[in-house]
Amino acid sequence: MRVISGIYKGRVLFSPKGNLIRPTSDRIKESIFNYFGKDIRGSVVCDLFSGTGNLSIEALSRGAERAVLVDNSRQAIELIYRNIDLIGLLEKSRIIKKDVLQYLKIAAKNKDEFDFIFADPPYFSRLYEKMIGLIEEGNLLKKGGLFILEQSSQENISMVNQNLIKEAEKNFGDTSVIFYSQKGT
Repeated sequence: MRVISGIYKGRVLFSPKGNLIRPTSDRIKESIFNYFGKDIRGSVVCDLFSGTGNLSIEALSRGAERAVLVDNSRQAIELIYRNIDLIGLLEKSRIIKKDVLQYLKIAAKNKDEFDFIFADPPYFSRLYEKMIGLIEEGNLLKKGGLFILEQSSQENISMVNQNLIKEAEKNFGDTSVIFYSQKGT
């Protein structure tokens, strides 16, 4: 696992031991960031089920202003801190050990807004349904923002929502990445 592009290009990150944390592969990560290109510059990103911090570090390397990384696992939080510290991005990062759904409720109360929200929940958990609801209710995604959902390609994802429009879906073997945009672009 490495940083693919930007000012930290080529830096190798700490990887998880065991299979409790499933980091986004470099191939999938590159495809995600190629999708929206330079739009990441100056943005604020939220990384739900952050795992290793891999996606947020890539975003910061490519010019994101700051990142909020959320995970409920102690092992993941320790790994996120190690990776963020390794690259020297602690001042641009807010690392939160909390259940993602609880965090989204708090973020809504705080009137937080993000340009990009990455979510890589456990496969087949169907947590995306609740996440989407909380993101919409809390107005957490800025107009024109993107919600990027990573899920199993074997899972049939059907969502009915008022504000998010499916823009694209990319499949990578057993993984699908779905891009939703906030209405009002």
